[in-house]
Amino acid sequence: MNNNYTGAKEQKSKRAQALMLIIRDRTLLTFLVAAVLIILMGTLRPDKPEGMYPTRYWATKITWENCADMVIAGDSRSLMAVSPEELEKVFPGTEILNYAFGANWYSEKYLQALEELLYPNSKNKRIFVGISPHALTHRTNSGHFLEMTKRSKQNIYIERQFAAILEFFEPMSFRDAFYGLFPNLAPTRTRKYFYPDGFVAVHKYPLELNELKRYRKLFEKRQVSEIVIKNITDFTSKWTNEGIIVYGFLVPSCKEMAEMEKNISGFNEEKFKTVFKQAGGIWIDFDQTAYSSFDGSHLQDEGAYRFSKDLAKSVKEIENRFTKRFAD
Repeated sequence: MNNNYTGAKEQKSKRAQALMLIIRDRTLLTFLVAAVLIILMGTLRPDKPEGMYPTRYWATKITWENCADMVIAGDSRSLMAVSPEELEKVFPGTEILNYAFGANWYSEKYLQALEELLYPNSKNKRIFVGISPHALTHRTNSGHFLEMTKRSKQNIYIERQFAAILEFFEPMSFRDAFYGLFPNLAPTRTRKYFYPDGFVAVHKYPLELNELKRYRKLFEKRQVSEIVIKNITDFTSKWTNEGIIVYGFLVPSCKEMAEMEKNISGFNEEKFKTVFKQAGGIWIDFDQTAYSSFDGSHLQDEGAYRFSKDLAKSVKEIENRFTKRFAD
């Protein structure tokens, strides 16, 4: 009995001594405190994306090839506006991917990649060309798509396999850390969901038209390019000759953005529609003010789902008319 008591007392004493050593060793103590803070802040990161890890999402997306019947193209407006899942409800049995990228433009390299995304033997080949005036500006080697194509295979592999670790240790500002600890004090809350089919759904509250100022500055520096428009019409003509159906549409934003782009971007919608149709494309008109935007440029998730349904419905009606006309 006494031996047991003595042994327990000695073990307790050793634990106390070990704890005192840790406290006295400032280096070890600093390391432990830092580790706790890193874990805490990594867990409390504000507005953490849902679905796929963004790093894995982009690294996976840039490797797609020969894996779709239908492809959605464009810049961040198309990225956050067209849900392949909603289109697949109208076109069951088809593989549809959203291959839009942020700050993207219609370079020849990007247009070629769209074509290479399609199954070679698919009988349902369609390319949806989402148009925004900014996607029609010429920017040499800039743009998210072109930047992603420059990444090495090793980096792409690491980003796909270790995305969770990379994003957990991604640097965070003091502002983000503060709002991570006190989310109710954040002026805005943003939720992003990264889907495996390439779509990104965004919900932001409250809504802000803060993109208007940024786009105005962009168009003051760079106007819509006839070279980029020719890229699209040349590929559209090529695709339609190969049996690929090409649909084009102006991606909705908001009334203020549509008016501003009409006045200062150099984009002439009627002229573009004419040359697009002459190249063999099928143009679909949508009300630019019918869908809610969270920042003046990109659609709120609710607006994106509605727009995707309307796009699928419009395409289905067009193809039903073609089928009926061919049958008659």
